[in-house]
This record gives sequence, C-alpha cells and structure tokens, in this order.
Amino acid sequence: MRVRAAVKKLCEACRVVKRRGKVFIVCKENKKHKQRQGIHTDAMAIAEKQQSLPTPSRSFVDSGASVGVKLWQGIL
Repeated sequence: MRVRAAVKKLCEACRVVKRRGKVFIVCKENKKHKQRQGIHTDAMAIAEKQQSLPTPSRSFVDSGASVGVKLWQGIL
C-alpha cells in the first residue's frame, strides 16, 4: 500500500473508500493501485516525539546572529 498526501484513481476499476477518517483507494483489477491518504506511521511517531520535547528558548542575540552583530553587542 502506498501512503500519499494526495490520492487519485489510477484506472477505471479503482474505487474511493473512506474508512476511520482516512481516504483509501482500492482496486480489484490491479492490487498495486492500493493507496492511503495521510502520513506514514513512522513519520507520525517522529512528529509526536518532537512535539513532546520542550523547545529551547533563544534570545535575540543567540538566534543565528552573525559574528559582527555579536561583537557589536559586546558578547564576544
């Protein structure tokens, strides 16, 4: 089964089915046409881990300022 952001019918035999809030494409003639709309389960697990991590607080100076700006502000 292919997992895609946008699913579409690939032949005349393909049918659009909505199950458990997800859109599926099923095809009786060619099984390679099976598709599911959404993101991959591994990607969902990674996204959940990233959301649970605390975001580091950055000051204005530490937000990727160049060396010249840091010198001008007297940090270096």
